[in-house]
Amino acid sequence: METMIGTIMTVAFDYAPQGWALCNGQLLQIQSNQALYSLLGTTYGGDGKTTFALPDLRGRTVVGSQAPPKSGITPVARGKAVGVQSVTVMATGSTSAQIGIANLPQTVTGTAQINGIGATSTLYATTSGPGATIPPGSGAVLSDSGAGPTSAAIYYTNPTPAVALPAVPLSDDSVKTVIGGTASFGGGQIGSAAPAPLEVKSTTSTTMSVVQPSLGLTYIICTNGYYPPKD
Repeated sequence: METMIGTIMTVAFDYAPQGWALCNGQLLQIQSNQALYSLLGTTYGGDGKTTFALPDLRGRTVVGSQAPPKSGITPVARGKAVGVQSVTVMATGSTSAQIGIANLPQTVTGTAQINGIGATSTLYATTSGPGATIPPGSGAVLSDSGAGPTSAAIYYTNPTPAVALPAVPLSDDSVKTVIGGTASFGGGQIGSAAPAPLEVKSTTSTTMSVVQPSLGLTYIICTNGYYPPKD
């Protein structure tokens, strides 16, 4: 029985018999397949001048191209390839957290109280001027050093001498200061040795297969048969 040109069928073998061709998107010459070209045109590819393409059904299923009878179903035009074998699903989440003392590094703080701190200084002063070369004897008294307008008072019981005392330079090792007293420290600890975790925004994705349970067979199309008549 002769088959109608353009008929597509599945077979369990992996080749196209005589008068048939594999539905693998291959290009055919228009000149040698004018009847089939008049039915397919360039719906499935080709330049429409010298070549046209056959449907490519490798890894695909067939759906009706007519308008669907129910709403909610997207119509598929003849020759249009739709669908994918896998999709990537992404999930995005977020949360907020308030940073508190538990999130801070472990730290010890406190207040120092210092009481009774004082300093005692001992000065060792010498002079090489007149009156300082001979050690005083028993019953000796301090008096002015030198004579004349340039004399200087060595010692006065009066807090404000009539003549200003001369400045005596001191070396670093001639002054000794001792500081004494008590200090106490009181305080507490803040933070944690193991800080509390802080949640942040995160995005995860995964690829899922959406292929229906299927079985691989071979699609072939009739290229040599009788021309389908129209009513």
